[in-house]
Amino acid sequence: MTIGQLLKQYRIERLKTQKEWAGNTISTSYYSKVEKDQHRITAEDLIALLHANNIKLWEFFSKLSQEDKVRYDENRDIGEAMNEAFYHNDKDQLKDIKNVIANSEVADKEDQLLFIDALIALVGNHVEDFDEKERNKLKEKIFNISNFDENKLDLYCNLMAFYDLDSNLLISRRVITQFRYSGSSNVQETILGIAINMLIMCIRESRYKETEFFIQAADQIITKPNLFFYKNCIFILKNIVNYHYEKKDEYVNKARMAIDHISSLGMPEFSKDMKKILDKSL
Repeated sequence: MTIGQLLKQYRIERLKTQKEWAGNTISTSYYSKVEKDQHRITAEDLIALLHANNIKLWEFFSKLSQEDKVRYDENRDIGEAMNEAFYHNDKDQLKDIKNVIANSEVADKEDQLLFIDALIALVGNHVEDFDEKERNKLKEKIFNISNFDENKLDLYCNLMAFYDLDSNLLISRRVITQFRYSGSSNVQETILGIAINMLIMCIRESRYKETEFFIQAADQIITKPNLFFYKNCIFILKNIVNYHYEKKDEYVNKARMAIDHISSLGMPEFSKDMKKILDKSL
């Protein structure tokens, strides 16, 4: 059974039309083609569709054929779904994805489960409760990488909270130097994410001199629609750094305005985190 066929089965069982089932997640015409296996639905849209119709992610995937589950993993949709849930601080969604991985036959299942457990700990703000042995495994994964690729770059970006600032300075400068001129939008997103994380860490520990490298690296990446969120965060953090050196209210006002944009665009939790960083720097 394919994803489209299973969606159709659920929809018919719930006595809903395609329009009712698709709701505001995707267009009815596009959804119709998904049911017919004429279009492939993204991980983000599939999860949103399942949540909108009160279907557990693990339950849905358990009904798919093993072939479809493996194909889904191979296409990195699970990885995209993890990132989406992580950036929206959705712990329940991460747990659902963990169940999917646990019931799959992917070759790197142990690593993926370790990774998602780390994300769950980060979202729940319980990094200190994460098993020390498992934490060391995560650290070894990064330190033992001699040459980063895109997947390993994403892994490091999401797990930076498990390292102290000096370790992150060492690793982040290395990977940014390697990838800063990449034309890949995915790589540019991750580089900006790493720069954001480093700026936050440096600001929190009052290591303002260390911020220059990351601000310059972020500024070298041209702003594109898919990078706007990241650039907005860089804008906030740059203004916080500028305020540290010049104490001008205009920098605070610009930062607050950009923080409000994040909240209004549907990421209130992240907006609150940025506001805390700003308030503590004043």
